[in-house]
This record gives sequence, C-alpha cells and structure tokens, in this order.
Amino acid sequence: MAVAASVEAVNYLKTWRSIRLSVQELVDCNIENYGCNGGDYCYAFRYVKENGLTTESSYPYKARQGICRKLDKKVEGRISNFRYVRRDEDALEKAVAKQPVIVTVQGDHLQWYNRGIMDYKYDKRLTGWHAVLVVGYGTDSRGVKYWRIKNSWGKSWGEGGFGRIRRYVDDKRGALGIFVYRPVYPVLRT
Repeated sequence: MAVAASVEAVNYLKTWRSIRLSVQELVDCNIENYGCNGGDYCYAFRYVKENGLTTESSYPYKARQGICRKLDKKVEGRISNFRYVRRDEDALEKAVAKQPVIVTVQGDHLQWYNRGIMDYKYDKRLTGWHAVLVVGYGTDSRGVKYWRIKNSWGKSWGEGGFGRIRRYVDDKRGALGIFVYRPVYPVLRT
C-alpha cells in the first residue's frame, strides 16, 4: 500500500493531479510478494515499473488476495525506477524535502498508537515490520523533532491516518527501527 501511495504522491508533485491508484492490483498481480501478508517494496516497485498501475476505481480494493484480473487497463501510475536513501536522519530529511519516502518500521507499536510522538526503541525481539510513507518532518512545541508518516490503515488510525516518529534518537537504527531497512522512493517516468 505504501508503494501505491508513494507513486500517487510523486505523480501529484509532477502533474498537480490527484489520482488514486489500485492497491488491489499490487495485491493480486505482484506474484513476487505475499498479497495481503506483505512483502518487499522493491518487488512492488519493479511491478509498477514494468506494468504501471491502474486506478482504484478500475480495480477496487477488496481487503483480500484474489486472482489477477488481466484487464485492458488505462495506466495512470508509472515509474522509471526507484532509489534508496542512505540510512541516516540527514539523508532522509533531504529526500523527504523533495518527495515522500517509504520506510519500514516495527509495526508492533503502531497498532496501539493514537496520537503524539512515538519514540519506541528498536527491539530485535519484535518481528512485525510495516511500510509507511514519510511525508514530512517537524518540531513540536517542546522542541522534539519528528517524522510525519502516513499509514495505510485508514483515517481512524493515529492522527487522521497520520502519525509522528521521533527523530535523532541515540540509536543509529532510529526510533521503531526506521533505519534498519533502507528508505526508498519512486522515480517518475518523464
């Protein structure tokens, strides 16, 4: 879901046109991943690079994996490639200043989040990873720096579908393990 959201965002930044891309197409047709059970965003980006994505209205979300519908689709989301970001705060800040970036965090903590800045330390015992989109950054009224993330769990999660993760913690892996896996973003086809 983060991959579709990142492609929507980069398309919007280029065209100023808002589109909703089909997450279900990725779930059903990207056979290198695990449908609703997650997977590797690199495989998902490769699918988008090779096939593009149709709109949500053409291939609606069902919240379960189905058979890939081969359709005469109008491709709305297309990328030429994807790029990694160095795993550190400054590099991610520079990338996010240009466009949203996908990060993978320890998702166990996300299920209880409702507001505020999450500053959970990386915990190697936790195994539930979840991709989210970093859409910005800021500093709260107490001077605490944070990443603003968009989650795929709907507007009832967190702060209207968004959350905040603390920046500049005393661990190179970052809060919630944000730098355990390399951040990544799509490159739009020109």
